[in-house]
Amino acid sequence: MQTFYKKLSSVIIFYMICFNVIQAQNDVILKMDGKEMIGKVIKINPSNLEFTYQNETVEYIIDLTDIAKITFSSGRVEFFNAKDIKSKAKLENHHNKVAILPFGYIRGQETNNVQMSKEIQNETYSLFKKKAVNLKFQDPNTTNTLLIKAGVNNNNLQGYTMGEICNILNVEYIVQGLVLIEKSSVSSFSNSTSKSKNNDVYIDRKGHIVGDIMNDNERTANRSTYSSSTQHYSTNLTMNIYNDKGDNLYTKDHRSFWQTLDAYKITLDYLVQKTPIYKK
Repeated sequence: MQTFYKKLSSVIIFYMICFNVIQAQNDVILKMDGKEMIGKVIKINPSNLEFTYQNETVEYIIDLTDIAKITFSSGRVEFFNAKDIKSKAKLENHHNKVAILPFGYIRGQETNNVQMSKEIQNETYSLFKKKAVNLKFQDPNTTNTLLIKAGVNNNNLQGYTMGEICNILNVEYIVQGLVLIEKSSVSSFSNSTSKSKNNDVYIDRKGHIVGDIMNDNERTANRSTYSSSTQHYSTNLTMNIYNDKGDNLYTKDHRSFWQTLDAYKITLDYLVQKTPIYKK
């Protein structure tokens, strides 16, 4: 048995040596998907290269965007798409993770209410968190801290793709939303009450005349009036979900049936349940 293992080890070592010799005599292309191509790089062009496999003569054209690195037979190594390799490794780390951005909040002329933006962000996080099955939702405080460190804010957010924001936050999905509130109608209510008393004329037991003989048909009255008015609001909520490739996976716009100032809460709950990342 010992002799058998010694022979097996010798065979393995022999093939390893042969493999290394073959590699040393050829160029080795490592592609972005992890596959290797062993042969000869004939020519490198601005956007592609010409290549033949070992012991073959057919020439292939390979895009440089598909290549991670080339180890030439001379021993020299040339890297391609190094930034993309790093990004690819990062994408694997943030699989099934979701971040919720601070919501845009516009109420009349008010367009930059940071407190309300973060409040709605937290409310959205809580709604999704209740149904977090296979997804991990990033705490809003972590999200906001990472955005600050990267220098991303409401003023320059449009300068980034959603894929770039995903990479900054190390997540696979991003939830983005906007709450728009405008004044609509005003309803008024009024109510009047009155108390009156007849000026009746009569004769008491002692024979005295009681009452105003001259105005016996008139009444005296006390009146009071109460009125109030209620401002109604029109609320519209938009929600988007993007993935780390920058693709828009979900977009929904919904106008609230309710006319109160906090009607967005009911609408938010409705939209969250309609998203593809909400598990019922």
